[in-house]
Amino acid sequence: MGNRKSKEAGGIAVGISLWRALWWAAALVMMALLPALAGTAKPTQAPADESLAAKQRPLFEKLHVVEAWQLTKGSPDVLVGVIDDGFDYFHPDLVGQLIPGYYAPGGYHTEIAENVGHGTLVASIIAAKGEEGVGMTGLSPGCRILTASLGVIEHKLLRLELDFMKTHSDAKLADLQSEMAAHGKEMEAWGKAWTTYQAISTAEAIRYLVDHHVRVINDSGYFQNGLIASPDAWRELDDAFKYAASKDVLIVLSAGNSAQETNDYPGDESHTIVAGASMLNDQRWEEESNLMGTMVKQGSNYGRRLTVMAPTESILVCVPHEQRFYAADNSPMGPRQGTFEGMHEFERQGATSAAAPIVTSLVALVYSLRPELRAESVIEIIKQGCDDIGAAGYDTYTGYGRVNFLKTLELARHFRQPTR
Repeated sequence: MGNRKSKEAGGIAVGISLWRALWWAAALVMMALLPALAGTAKPTQAPADESLAAKQRPLFEKLHVVEAWQLTKGSPDVLVGVIDDGFDYFHPDLVGQLIPGYYAPGGYHTEIAENVGHGTLVASIIAAKGEEGVGMTGLSPGCRILTASLGVIEHKLLRLELDFMKTHSDAKLADLQSEMAAHGKEMEAWGKAWTTYQAISTAEAIRYLVDHHVRVINDSGYFQNGLIASPDAWRELDDAFKYAASKDVLIVLSAGNSAQETNDYPGDESHTIVAGASMLNDQRWEEESNLMGTMVKQGSNYGRRLTVMAPTESILVCVPHEQRFYAADNSPMGPRQGTFEGMHEFERQGATSAAAPIVTSLVALVYSLRPELRAESVIEIIKQGCDDIGAAGYDTYTGYGRVNFLKTLELARHFRQPTR
């Protein structure tokens, strides 16, 4: 989806899934190319002698995680649903934490980094339970995850880009856009197929997770009504959100990384949280990247549907844990070759893909502490538990503020849920 990660491109912030690049929306073509081509989100190399725990410390201190864990580190009775392309179920930090669940029909479920990398990093932020000293710890390690794997269909846009760049290594963005224009009908058909597949598969995944008793669902993709080619697919997706709400299941969405106003997310505010990305200094994440000679803006989306922010600067995540994930002679994206550099990455900027699981972890902790709470109460507690950043009070650029784990759990402990 809009925020899915590419190992070779090198960063959560730009992801691999380009479904928002509908061919007929010329303004989106440039953004579509960021996932495959931008190199500005290269993982940061922390000092070799710095422990994984030390790498996580800035995030933990900012959110007061360790203090919050004095109240709860999560309950195994609280099941978290995660919808993503795929997962590394055998990563040492995730073994026993991930329960295989839904697999979308009609797609490829391949064991390559591009297909399982993004889901692995999202899951690790929530529930990693690595051995002290050699692994990383998620923010709600006492909880478990029921997975929903979407897989991928053939990625014609990435294949076209790869073939073009093999013989045009010095090409500018305009050159690649001209090549895409020469395949306009093919790209339009692919864009429609891609967005339809993602929307329908996600709808089915939501229903599956709800029926299997998750309390909260994380989706770090980017769903916007205007980018879904099929109206029927959008209705099916929106109906799935309504179904989740009818069963009192809360859904956390990533805001998206286009640095633009977005208000047409699925779901409604009573059962949906939209999570934006901030920096460790509490500024909203926004930057410009040099993409093949063209400066392209990225940043956390904003608007009246934005709920809260989470810091995703310099964040530790799990990545697929063996060399075999990083090479393929053929795949839905074409031939892939990458170097295995270890089971973890220290990302310079995690973008909204990482913001959503941070917030999902907090939701899971609230349910662990107060399992009788309704979704509307949990959302209200998380809003009240934020540290205000940006303009005073609620604003469309930073929502209700940046989440604070300790403050939120303290509020949850004493919260009086309104009677119905």
